[in-house]
Amino acid sequence: MLRNVQRVFHPTTIEEAVTMAQTNPHACYLGGGAWVVAQGEPQLEAVVDLQGLGLGKIESDIEGVQIGALVTLQQLIDAGLGSNPVASNPVSGALVGDLLATTAAYTQSRTLREQGTVGGTLIVAGPADPLTTALLVLDADVRYADPVVHTAPFTSFVAYRDRLIRTRVLLTGLLVKRPPTRSAAAFEVVGRSPKDKPIVCVAAYVAVDEGLPVEVRIAVGGADAHPMRLLKTEHLLKGQLLTASRIESALAPVLMELHPVADFLATAEYRLEMTQVLTRRAVLSAWERARRA
Repeated sequence: MLRNVQRVFHPTTIEEAVTMAQTNPHACYLGGGAWVVAQGEPQLEAVVDLQGLGLGKIESDIEGVQIGALVTLQQLIDAGLGSNPVASNPVSGALVGDLLATTAAYTQSRTLREQGTVGGTLIVAGPADPLTTALLVLDADVRYADPVVHTAPFTSFVAYRDRLIRTRVLLTGLLVKRPPTRSAAAFEVVGRSPKDKPIVCVAAYVAVDEGLPVEVRIAVGGADAHPMRLLKTEHLLKGQLLTASRIESALAPVLMELHPVADFLATAEYRLEMTQVLTRRAVLSAWERARRA
């Protein structure tokens, strides 16, 4: 409950929304409210309602898929299933829509997915967040305002997210660029149950040309402080015929650089072991799908 909230601002422009949040030390943005209301921060005295800013749309164009920050997780799932313009383009729908729909389904229960937004999810994402992990392997840009609107690679957003939160920038949306035809993505996850939130998850993307992978992207969640790209492994696999043994060899030096945290869900050793298993599965799956595309 937001017991101490005294003011609710209703901005009509992004610039106005950011200015309101940055000039009120005890204010925060309110999108779907799933996280803000649940936290019930006692020092919160004002909220900036974002519903009037037009940030709740999913649109597909020649550049790629535009996803507004107020798009709900359930909208993302429905889009991937074909009830939205994202899926009207066979390239965007088959890869981008399917991967985002799959990972959004692991993020929250159905009730919270109807309320929780993409922007809110990315802002409060934990170390094993599946949506963040998936977006790291897609060619995605994030758009945010401070109050001037900026565009940055999604990888940069993940790296500097805490700093952006402290300066109260407003996440306005994502652009997921159109992938090449002969490309595919895969997502592998381990949790306490088949539909539970991940303990460890891995997303992989492979693009193929003349029978070889010309682009390999791998991201893991749950094996470090935040979801991260396995850049060294990607470099070693690019241009190589992908086999289980080759993937494990390319992954070995990276595993030593990860710092998973042991908790009530799993030991650090288990998380590293699952990172190896899930990476092998995800890369091989994406590789096979890309070759058949």
